Amino acid sequence: MSHSISAGGLEIDHRDPFEVIDYDPAWADMFSNERDLIANTIGEYTMDIEHVGSTSIPGLAAKPIIDIQVVVEDFSNLTQCVKAMQNIGYRYKGTTGIEGREYFKRPLFHVHMVQVGNDEYTRKRLFLAYLRTHDDVRQEYAELKRRLVAKWAGYPNAHLEYNSDKTEFIMGVLARAGYESK
Repeated sequence: MSHSISAGGLEIDHRDPFEVIDYDPAWADMFSNERDLIANTIGEYTMDIEHVGSTSIPGLAAKPIIDIQVVVEDFSNLTQCVKAMQNIGYRYKGTTGIEGREYFKRPLFHVHMVQVGNDEYTRKRLFLAYLRTHDDVRQEYAELKRRLVAKWAGYPNAHLEYNSDKTEFIMGVLARAGYESK
């Protein structure tokens, strides 16, 4: 039985939790353990392995999924990385429509492989830095996420709608942070 649907090139796995919960300090340890596993698997091809997404920001409510950004100089070793990541239980999802990013997932972990300095890399780092230094914006984002989970819970494309509905807020934060689209 499939637990996934495909919409707009993005596969959504309904086994991923669709809830926003209070910050859990255990997320940092979960990231650390997974980072070590990934580093031992593909570290020779990477420049950095970073904890990104809402679970990386102390005090921020989040869906309990650890987002990891694997930074590479280029994708010349992608084939080797895909095979190695599959060997530790990750499914390779391709770009899922985001240029300059390769996506991997397994339950509770999503890995975003990006080239250093590309637009996806820059946006993610700038957004998270802004949330870390602006308590009021971090709280507003947590409230938005809770409202959206309540709004979309039970819908077939809940994850997609949830992510789509956050876009305006995220782009507003990026503008305040000085982001200029390439």
